[in-house]
Amino acid sequence: MIIELLQPVYGHPENAKNALKAFIDTELKDLDVSYDILPKGKHFSISLSGEDEEVCANFLYNAFGKPLQKSDIVPGEVYKGYISKIEPEQIHIQAGFETVIPASALSVLGTGNAEQIAARFGMIPYLSITFTIPEESKFALFSKEQIDQWWTWKKSSTDRIFVNNATRSQVKAAIKKKKHGRDVYGVEKLGLMESVIVCTEKTDGPGIVASIGKLLSSQMGVMIGSKK
Repeated sequence: MIIELLQPVYGHPENAKNALKAFIDTELKDLDVSYDILPKGKHFSISLSGEDEEVCANFLYNAFGKPLQKSDIVPGEVYKGYISKIEPEQIHIQAGFETVIPASALSVLGTGNAEQIAARFGMIPYLSITFTIPEESKFALFSKEQIDQWWTWKKSSTDRIFVNNATRSQVKAAIKKKKHGRDVYGVEKLGLMESVIVCTEKTDGPGIVASIGKLLSSQMGVMIGSKK
């Protein structure tokens, strides 16, 4: 069987392919399945064969999402997507088809236009999110779970730095090279090439970005913890 993942291919496709291969080899090593990975346009196409191919497919869909058509959407249901573009008037979401979240639907995250709100919460392109589309609406909304997650992070005492176009190992290597090991609690994986750096309470997120930014071909967004 051949499946396609929502996980975007961008930046350095070979790095992303190697990261996906390492993930499959680690997480699915006990399954009876063989596979072949091919970047297909903006997404990955994977050929699976073996007794456990359906189990593998479902696991990968759960981890990285499945491209959807707009006709697949059930109003009110929650779906995976990723941010594709941020503009003052709206945030573009890619889920196999493109939809947008207008600035008027972001008031739950505070005041300002969409670009200002996105910057305040560290949003960057290719960041994985969850969304819903209400009945008879042309626009999407961030899911309640997504909003709650952002507010939980925002109300913490630590800064968070969102990073794209780099594996978790590459981000950790940059932190180590710049001797910031004691300045961060760790690096959490958000996607294949997306992660978040969790700073310690005394660490300034923008300062870490300035320090490691030249070592990574990445976009970075900083969320300042409001309880610092």
